[in-house]
Amino acid sequence: MVRSVWFVLALVTLLFFPLLSGAADGQHPITDMRGKVVAVPVNPKRVVTISDGFIEGVMTHLGVVEKIVGIGSWGLKRDYKYQFESVSGERYEHQGWNTMKLLHPWLDDLPCVNSPQGNVLNFETLAKTEPDLVLVRVGDCSVRADNMEASEKILESLEELGIPVVATFSPTCYGGTDMSTMKTEMRILGEVFGQQERAEKLAESLAGVETLIRERTVAVPDDKRPRLLYFGLNPATRKQGGSGTVWGVDSPESYLIETVANAKNAYTGKGKGVPMSAEQVYALEPDVIVLPTVNGYHPPRELLDAPYYANLAELGAVKAKRVYAMPWTPMNCARRLEYPLDLLIIAKAAYPDLFADIKVYDYALQLYNDLYGVDSATARKLASTQILDWMLETGF
Repeated sequence: MVRSVWFVLALVTLLFFPLLSGAADGQHPITDMRGKVVAVPVNPKRVVTISDGFIEGVMTHLGVVEKIVGIGSWGLKRDYKYQFESVSGERYEHQGWNTMKLLHPWLDDLPCVNSPQGNVLNFETLAKTEPDLVLVRVGDCSVRADNMEASEKILESLEELGIPVVATFSPTCYGGTDMSTMKTEMRILGEVFGQQERAEKLAESLAGVETLIRERTVAVPDDKRPRLLYFGLNPATRKQGGSGTVWGVDSPESYLIETVANAKNAYTGKGKGVPMSAEQVYALEPDVIVLPTVNGYHPPRELLDAPYYANLAELGAVKAKRVYAMPWTPMNCARRLEYPLDLLIIAKAAYPDLFADIKVYDYALQLYNDLYGVDSATARKLASTQILDWMLETGF
């Protein structure tokens, strides 16, 4: 009798274990970048993304972006405009959007589960979207990498809602000195949507740009490597009496400058967004200056011609007009899918002769086509929304 009972129990377990494990109700296990195994719907239909555009970009490439029912960054909603004035009194304006907003205007109509300041997630708003999956990119502005303990608590709170949570970690989480982790991010997102092979091909294609740059610059002797300054024209720093901010040798930006492009970081100290006075900038003696998104967009013309930067007019890079702007990336906390543009801008700014055959503007149009399958007219709009038209005007 006892043996019969155990037989029945064993049979019931065998029959119903697939249901308990999630296999029969359309789930499959995904190991995210926490090393945590998450039971994810085989065909998720309602996805909340907590990202500044990277996850949405990969989903666009995979053709599943329409599954998004809630977003986690106001950077996907806002219109950005920046006005400048030259020494002569001429006024001009630049405006741009997140690339995902341009491609998918309907994202603006979705609930944002973050505060307008971008620092407090609203779990009630998230729950009301009734998602069957939450995708979180730790290291973007919504869930930052500068306090990983707080980020882990956010992930735990999300899981308490009873919704599968898959976390990827941007390169910022690892000190940003290697971008290979972006391949892992893309692979995991590919697994989530059953398109691992396509996602891995995407990652390999983008990584090919880094290989190209390394191959062209690796033989440059040390005494021929230009001193490149990654210089943030942060208006908050100016208000405090400084000129701008710089990034040290322990930063992701320095990795791009020194390890990928084989140039020299003009700032040999450590730190990210380190305030600098005009005197300190002169002491760095940069040959080339690159202007990133820092508390707004900053065109080359701002440094070259704004009255509040007249005190830097004697810099060698300014006099030679070797000043370039990075793509406009609102909520600029981590690299996104268009990151090869960052690499090429730095490389060509440092070595215009070595990259004379590459028009970065033309490359950008092809990149948008490869990433998002857009036509030439939309590609040009994407270039404009990343404020890259200066490239077309200057032949960069």
